[in-house]
Amino acid sequence: DYTDFLKRFAVMGEKMIVDNDSFDYIFYTYGLELYENVPLIEPLEYKEVKSIKEFVIAIDTSGSCSGELVQQFLNKTYSILKTTESFFSKINIHIIQCDAKIQKDTKITCQEDFDEFIDNIELFGFGGTDFRPVFEYVEKLKEEKEFTNLKGMIYFTDGFGTFPAKKPDYETAF
Repeated sequence: DYTDFLKRFAVMGEKMIVDNDSFDYIFYTYGLELYENVPLIEPLEYKEVKSIKEFVIAIDTSGSCSGELVQQFLNKTYSILKTTESFFSKINIHIIQCDAKIQKDTKITCQEDFDEFIDNIELFGFGGTDFRPVFEYVEKLKEEKEFTNLKGMIYFTDGFGTFPAKKPDYETAF
């Protein structure tokens, strides 16, 4: 299931949302002290959730990958992330378009950025296929501290191209 697969790239973090499954023990014990057998139960205003914070979506825009197929992939990925509330309020997603070289890098920092990207997508490239420039580019971004905790990358491709010689230190799915 693609939804479960995307969850592999999520990290634990706090999200500002009422957590009805837990409560603040300070108010609980204060209520017991003050009113003897009456605890005060106040739900927490944050919740520990697994969400995507830093992520790379690489898109093979070589001649063999059609624009319609890429659009369907991005729409599916976006709809899964949007419906499962998989985003933290601050995210760092890079959507990199590439063929034999990097064509465009779109940085997504919030859901509105992702909405705008999906509504106005324009593909660049349509040359040969080489996967190595994307991995080199992501390593450069990591060195420049663009990513602090990169969990992974999904590379949408037909699979015909030159792969890097070694595995990166983050998960990658083709």
